[in-house]
Amino acid sequence: MKIRLILVGEIENKPLRALTELYCERINHYSALRIDTIKPERIKSMPGAELLKREGEKILAKLLASDYNVVWDKGGKQLTSQEFADFFNQLAGQSRKQVTFIIGGPLGIAEEIQKRADARLSLSKMTFPHELAAVMLLEQIYRAQTILRGEHYHK
Repeated sequence: MKIRLILVGEIENKPLRALTELYCERINHYSALRIDTIKPERIKSMPGAELLKREGEKILAKLLASDYNVVWDKGGKQLTSQEFADFFNQLAGQSRKQVTFIIGGPLGIAEEIQKRADARLSLSKMTFPHELAAVMLLEQIYRAQTILRGEHYHK
């Protein structure tokens, strides 16, 4: 199963970008991974609702009907690492060709995208910068892959 991450904004922080590259390399040993970035709207240039709408339109343009789309949102369901691995295993059992994970920008994700999602998950009840959330998600994807294969990364 292919994995895609849609991220609002580039990962500009050098240490976080290095971690992103590390986990992308590791994940690609198990599954094809692609990261698509959406250019964020400038927060000060428009009201929040308009900003979310515009970013949402950009995200919608990248979504495929055949994908299993997962929105990452602090209000989503929280899973343990083992449960997240089981989630991957279930998707594979359903013969899903691709799962797409979506991380919004500083103001979150448009309601239209959340309605379109097949699942809403959360890394935590806390709020994280999108760059850090992306790295945390990539690490968990890698961890899930190693759990499913019985490798020793997950302790």
